[in-house]
Amino acid sequence: MLIAIISDTHDDWISTKKAMDIALQRQCSMIIHSGDICSPFTARIIKESGIPSHSVFGNNDGDRVHLAQILDIKPAPRPIEVNGKSLIVFHEPFINDYIDTDKVDFLIYGHTHKLSVDVKGSMKIINPGTASGALVNTKTFILLETLSSKVEIIEL
Repeated sequence: MLIAIISDTHDDWISTKKAMDIALQRQCSMIIHSGDICSPFTARIIKESGIPSHSVFGNNDGDRVHLAQILDIKPAPRPIEVNGKSLIVFHEPFINDYIDTDKVDFLIYGHTHKLSVDVKGSMKIINPGTASGALVNTKTFILLETLSSKVEIIEL
C-alpha cells in the first residue's frame, strides 16, 4: 500500500493541493497528516482529494472542532493498522524513546520541519518535513510503500 505522509502544512494551501495532486497521480491509498494543518480551509483540500486520511492534532491546530468535522483527526498518539503493519502517529518527536520498537513498524511525526528517515531496531522513524517550507525553505512530503518499507521523498 502506498501512503502519502505529510506534516506541517501551516495553511499553505497551494503546496497542500500540489501534494494531494501528486498523491492522486501516484494512486496513494491513504494520507497521513502528522499535525499543524492549522485551519479548516486547508483540511478541505485534503478531504476533497477523495483519498482516505488519518491525522493528528499539532500544536498550531487552533480550530479543532471544525478540523474534526472535516477530517478524521485525533489527538496523538494515534495508532493505525495498515495491511498487517503498525503505524503510530505523533506531532511532536519527543515520545520516540518510549515506543517499543519491536511492536511498531513505523513511527511518524512532524513538528520540527526537518525531513528525516531513521531506523531504530526494526522500526522506521519518519518525519516528512514540512509542506509549507516554514523555517527550512524546503517543502517536502513522503510516499511510503508499506510492504517494502521503501520511502520516497517528494519535494514540492
